[in-house]
Amino acid sequence: MSLKCWKVRQFDTELTRSLAISAHISDLLAALLVSRGIKNETDAKKFLNPSLKESLREPFLLPGCRNVAERLFDAVSKKKKIVIYGDYDVDGITGVVILYQVLKELGGNVMYYIPSRLDEGYGLHDDAIKRLVLDDGVQVVVTVDCGIASIREAETAAALGIELLITDHHTLDTQIPQAAAIAHPQMSYKQAADFSENSISISDISDIDNVDNVNNSNSDLDSIISVTKNQSDYYPFKELCGAAVALKVAWGVCQLAADGPGRKVSDKFRNKLIEMVGFAALGTVADYVCLLDENRAIVHAGLQFLALPAVSIGLRKLLLVSGFQADKPVLSSEFMAFQVVPRLNAAGRLGQAMLAVELLITEDEHRAEELVKYIDGLNESRKKLEREILKSAEQQIIDNSYESDAAFVLEGDNWHRGVIGIVASRLVDKYHRPVVVFSSPKMGTSSVEIVGSARGVAGIDLCEALRACDDFLLRFGGHSAAAGLTLERQKIAAFRAMFCDYVEANIDQDMRIAEIFIDGEFPLGAFTKKTVELLTKLSPFGSGNSKPIFMAKNVYVSNFKLMGKDENKKHFSADFSQNGIKLRGVVFSKSEWIEEMKPYNQPLDIAFKVQVSKFSNNVEIEIIDWKR
Repeated sequence: MSLKCWKVRQFDTELTRSLAISAHISDLLAALLVSRGIKNETDAKKFLNPSLKESLREPFLLPGCRNVAERLFDAVSKKKKIVIYGDYDVDGITGVVILYQVLKELGGNVMYYIPSRLDEGYGLHDDAIKRLVLDDGVQVVVTVDCGIASIREAETAAALGIELLITDHHTLDTQIPQAAAIAHPQMSYKQAADFSENSISISDISDIDNVDNVNNSNSDLDSIISVTKNQSDYYPFKELCGAAVALKVAWGVCQLAADGPGRKVSDKFRNKLIEMVGFAALGTVADYVCLLDENRAIVHAGLQFLALPAVSIGLRKLLLVSGFQADKPVLSSEFMAFQVVPRLNAAGRLGQAMLAVELLITEDEHRAEELVKYIDGLNESRKKLEREILKSAEQQIIDNSYESDAAFVLEGDNWHRGVIGIVASRLVDKYHRPVVVFSSPKMGTSSVEIVGSARGVAGIDLCEALRACDDFLLRFGGHSAAAGLTLERQKIAAFRAMFCDYVEANIDQDMRIAEIFIDGEFPLGAFTKKTVELLTKLSPFGSGNSKPIFMAKNVYVSNFKLMGKDENKKHFSADFSQNGIKLRGVVFSKSEWIEEMKPYNQPLDIAFKVQVSKFSNNVEIEIIDWKR
């Protein structure tokens, strides 16, 4: 039975009715919008109909983007050898694809490089930079989704005569690398000293909401829009992922390649940029950044493009092996997040991120088939490793009596470095406290360094927590909710004590209890197929715009059936009945709930999401939590 706190969202009944009438939408949809802070017809229509034209800001408004784009354009024009240096997660992989494809289209002498997660770890590396210079003759290095913390590596690049361009979105520290140019949504305009002070007018990818017209060069999709630089010190939306920053830079380079003062991008480059919006959408979903503002528009448009046959050969095959139905060409952010992203991430987690990039850019159908089978197999291996490490980690919590600690700091000999981040996330979901999981070399090896992945909870900024423990760390970086770190093995006990003390001192008692935000109590009979399909207007769902969760009281459950592909059947389905209405319900990764939910003749309160099953085409519910 759940120990989570259910919080029902509040909304103004009168305002809800007024919005429903003015925006010509249902009362339920209006209530969900009001509970999300949307109170007028204009904002409602903008939210329900995301538009790149209205939401996507000019590339050169992004701090530092103009300088990075100008240097890249110059490098392309002079045939300098360029390497795109990316991160090994899906955000980094898709960002690399975006810049690589666009620079290639422009005629650039370009290659890509992603460090091995297992052998090199995250970010820029001195040895990699040296190899790229000595072995490949690289003259320009442009990072994607990394580099903003690479102080020493920037010095190495400068000493080697490398022109280092950084595009990143990770948390800024007090010191910024001395690169030739940096594009970053969190930088101030003052920090991005080369930012152009002039407003610009463009006519290119911002008006592409009708993706059916992608290849129609005669279509009227080029209405001019002008956006003036925000008068504050910062870019108005700081939540762009690495792939979206790469898209802005690629867009900027295409503008510089265009003729005329209006910088009208040609149809050739415009269509390529539209294609890249799909990859930016994939990176945005994968990095779990806030799906509002520009991100909402990117994902909304990108999902439409990714569902078209025109998508790259490799990605099309990846979609199909993930369960995409070509006869029902509709993609959701949830499908991408739970089916496609884990497969691509598996390549990076198991040290094969370069193959993931190759899959997404190859034009060879046979090679694409080989790669997608291999990467799908890597994902199966990843799941097996995850189960094994999670079991060991939970046993470690019990054996060491950590259950009452404010945070968990766990260590395992030779736990796979590519999987410990997922394990940390699983433990956060279960215990609702910050978790750091370290992978140590086997005892007796010469290495004294251990690598960890940290995951946090609301109210605790992981970067601040790790900064408080800086005396014990060799390096760290990341976001407020997720971070990577390295320390010497003999310091782990001291780090554990200080990290747990910091969390204990900075977390309130009510923050120790996981919260579920409920969008309202409704009977099961309220969710007709028409109503459920109407709720999809709120999509794409993700961080900042969660899929609605409802509650129903006095529900009876019966007919339990375990689900799963192997002997580790951790999912189940059941029938949920209330006042004569019965709906099939599914529960993921909680098979232990079956015994807890019995006996059948006692009613439960359930928190759930609703959907139309792609198999039965009937309404079904996904149980998120329950109480007696």
